[in-house]
Amino acid sequence: MTALFVIYVITGPLLWVGLCVLSMFARVRMGRLLRSKDQLHEPAPTLAIVVPAKDEAGNIQECVRRLFAQDYPGFELVVINDRSTDSTGEQLDDLAGQNPRLIVKHVQSLPAGWLGKCHALNVGTRGLSCDWILFVDSDVNLAPDAARRMVALAQTRGYDALSALPTLEFAGFADRLLLPVLAVAWGAAFMVSLTNDDSKKHIAAANGQLFLIRRSVYEDAGNHEAVKDKIVEDVELARHLKANGARVRLMLGQPLATTRMHDTWPRIMHGWARIFAGTARGSTGPMWAILAVVWIGTMSAFLAILIGLLGSSSAVLIAAAIHLIMVFGYLFQSYRAAGLAFWQSLVFVPLLPIAAVGLSIVLIFSLISSRRGWVEWRGERVRL
Repeated sequence: MTALFVIYVITGPLLWVGLCVLSMFARVRMGRLLRSKDQLHEPAPTLAIVVPAKDEAGNIQECVRRLFAQDYPGFELVVINDRSTDSTGEQLDDLAGQNPRLIVKHVQSLPAGWLGKCHALNVGTRGLSCDWILFVDSDVNLAPDAARRMVALAQTRGYDALSALPTLEFAGFADRLLLPVLAVAWGAAFMVSLTNDDSKKHIAAANGQLFLIRRSVYEDAGNHEAVKDKIVEDVELARHLKANGARVRLMLGQPLATTRMHDTWPRIMHGWARIFAGTARGSTGPMWAILAVVWIGTMSAFLAILIGLLGSSSAVLIAAAIHLIMVFGYLFQSYRAAGLAFWQSLVFVPLLPIAAVGLSIVLIFSLISSRRGWVEWRGERVRL
């Protein structure tokens, strides 16, 4: 019993103490954008905001309006109509006629060997002469000062690329329960906070929804052509930039932007399988590690409580109580950081067993995708 208890303490409570400490350091490392008071240098560097849009007829006018609300001085907006089959292109042309700062580019076909978003962004950045490029997805809602604060931080600190993680918007039960857990699991599996450590050349990640890059560095790295066939082009571009000596940063950006990700179970499963399997580059180790943490390092707390009660062991019960406090505290903070209200986070934390099952299904699907070498995304099979 003593040996089993020691094993449990190491793989359960102590593991979670370590995870919580590492998470605290990671949040400090990634929170610099939120704490920054840096100001733009005068004159402000030139900026182009580049947005890919495919079949966004119901959203594109609001997207353009939101982006022109940025308080950044004198930026230009480039929107790429990427093979849309609805009225996205016509709406963009009408908007461009009303605002000379809006540049619209139309993509009619996809060249062999390219993925759609990579090609659209590559087309959108051709001929730009600005100092900085800010890539923004069409479903991201930026605060008016987002671009200014990101450029000011990158300029002042000498960063070459800076991406930010926005606040999540939720539509229902499944995305509220799972998206924060999946995001935290992805960050832990691939040690994304080490993106901000310049000495770790082989570790980098990014969020393509909101990604600022110095134009000269972007072009020297080969633009999006360098990652033209990568299913997680943002992560691969960050890796490529960092490996070539660029200073790359991934920051928390919750007050600066909001976005809605996958809002149904099928979209969650396919979308996050793409993210996990694509980031892993075919390796299965990170997914197995998270599964081990979930079922050995986490759910063992409930078994320990049962054993402690049946055996009247105060030592086991105390260890299990510490274990659950660390797990629930970590989970509560993850839900809060993702954008859930205080009371919602309290409600979702006890649903840990359900969240663990959902996370495990996604990870197993990711493992299958890694083994077979392709994922299904937007109705197409894409090779990893």
